[in-house]
Amino acid sequence: MSVPPSPQLIPHLESRGGVSCHGGVTAISTNALMEQLRLKYQQRPWTETLKLVYFCMNPLRKPVSNAPDGLLLSCMEKIERTLNAKSVFSVMNTLELLSRQKGLTVHVSPSGTACYITSMMFYVEIQLEKDGDVMDVKLAHFEEAPVVCDDLVQLLRMKNYDAFGKILEDLSNMYQIPGNSEMKAKGYLALQALEKDLYSMSLLDRTQDLNRVTEVLNGKIGHLVPRTGGTPMNIEFYISPYQVLEAELNHGSRVCGTKTVVTVEGTDTLHKLPLSPLIVDPQDGESNSPTFLQLTDELSMDLPAFFVLKFHQPVPMSSSSIEEIQRLTGML
Repeated sequence: MSVPPSPQLIPHLESRGGVSCHGGVTAISTNALMEQLRLKYQQRPWTETLKLVYFCMNPLRKPVSNAPDGLLLSCMEKIERTLNAKSVFSVMNTLELLSRQKGLTVHVSPSGTACYITSMMFYVEIQLEKDGDVMDVKLAHFEEAPVVCDDLVQLLRMKNYDAFGKILEDLSNMYQIPGNSEMKAKGYLALQALEKDLYSMSLLDRTQDLNRVTEVLNGKIGHLVPRTGGTPMNIEFYISPYQVLEAELNHGSRVCGTKTVVTVEGTDTLHKLPLSPLIVDPQDGESNSPTFLQLTDELSMDLPAFFVLKFHQPVPMSSSSIEEIQRLTGML
């Protein structure tokens, strides 16, 4: 694809013999164009040239799905990531492009070393060194204090922007609940209540020396990893006999079983969801079986949302198991 020069550049190129016009179509030799660009900008600092390039590209920075610029934007994004230039400017540009593609708003501090990725319900604060190294990343949910997210720090330091973008997408999807910001915040509270109850269940009958494989096979709910920063809670609940044997024969090896992610999603119908944990802490000497509070109006709220377990891969289930899940959840 050839890009015509600006009208201001054409007279200057014509005087150098670099332009020919045939039937209203302007043709420029590549060598002549590059020579003029080199002469024009050789006295300017590189940072100023970078800003000019960014300004020229900025009108095209819209979602990749918007034709006909989608293919061009996709190529531009790959080029930006491949260059991997170590500077605040290049890192900030990548973060801005990625965030806008996820439908989020981006604000850059006057110093140019802090980036705020925001939505109506959360924001991510990224602090950078002057050479582009990531110092700190914090996440703040609706009306909550910001919390340092080591997982996001590691992703950005490794320049794993695909994984970082997936977390931004997951955070946005968590608030895709119909209604105003208050309703969306209630959905987040319901998810927190569920996570606390699941974590309490995972601690029942648990000993200090319990290893992960044993916990998956014999624990109340499997091996649970709480939500940290942008990474949602996940539960590893099944390991095949072959994987167990492999772990026993190869000491120190880590086998991964079947996992699921715990989250909440919006729906068109109302469901009664808890806004606080329902498990009652067992007293000393009592059974370790969990005891649940009744789902009363004081402890719950009708919300256009439901809890979701997202599997990383399809899981075969018997029809009787599916019917039991439908009976327990009320989703037919």
